[in-house]
Amino acid sequence: MRSSATSDVCDLVAERVGLEWCLFLDRDGVLNRRVVGDYVRSWSDFELLPGVEAALRTLTRWAPHTVVITNQQGVGKGLMSPEQLESIHARFLEQVTAAGARIESVLSCMHREDEACACRKPRPGLALTWLREHPGVAAARSVMVGDAASDVAMAHNLAEITGGCTALLVGDAVTDVRPDARFDSLADLAAHVDNCMKGETR
Repeated sequence: MRSSATSDVCDLVAERVGLEWCLFLDRDGVLNRRVVGDYVRSWSDFELLPGVEAALRTLTRWAPHTVVITNQQGVGKGLMSPEQLESIHARFLEQVTAAGARIESVLSCMHREDEACACRKPRPGLALTWLREHPGVAAARSVMVGDAASDVAMAHNLAEITGGCTALLVGDAVTDVRPDARFDSLADLAAHVDNCMKGETR
């Protein structure tokens, strides 16, 4: 972890004990390797990043609800069909379930950026829809993990509506939008969360 003390992560964990809340995860660059200059168009293009399966086991043990939110304008551009995208996500969910993790759903915005829809990050439409469908979840305790400025901005935009959303950034992206904490990878975040759940320090 880079810009926040481990005690801050432990506070994040402690504040959510006993609550129903949701961990929102970006997909490309957080869970799987990005295809530079293109899109993940088929299962053969989908490669989980190192340590992701173990990280998801830890994080989905921590979070009562885990949902992936991803921009996939390749569908809107006609580069793949909605069915192809859904097939990739179905196989991904099978894989992580077999690895002992628990992801409730993968929510995708398939619109092109120029369509200015309400669901493409940094707009919070997908997360808002999910939260409204789950009124028992403490929306203001939501956590968003991403690797880009749009993910952090989505968390901030969601917080303006719900009263809170913690923004966690993984990787090396340069952004003017300030996250609440920054980590090397999803595995790095999970290691700190795991230590906090065990009452350990790093």
